[in-house]
Amino acid sequence: MHNLEEKPREVSFAVGVPGVAGKLLVNLLSEDHSRANERDRHKLLLEAYGYRWYRVGGLDYLLKRSDIDADTAGKTSHPA
Repeated sequence: MHNLEEKPREVSFAVGVPGVAGKLLVNLLSEDHSRANERDRHKLLLEAYGYRWYRVGGLDYLLKRSDIDADTAGKTSHPA
């Protein structure tokens, strides 16, 4: 999220990810995480020229990975 204006802005939005994952935005630069409200919307206040970097959802996806996911994670296909 970036605010390119010289005054603070409040924004409200849904991330478009269904389920529990879309209810959490993890701030990558601080502990200021965002939890969606009952309508699955996040509300953020960005200071003038401010920015935030978020990841949608927590790190629990790492626990849900299978051996197949881990085997294919490092492989890339190259055209012949």
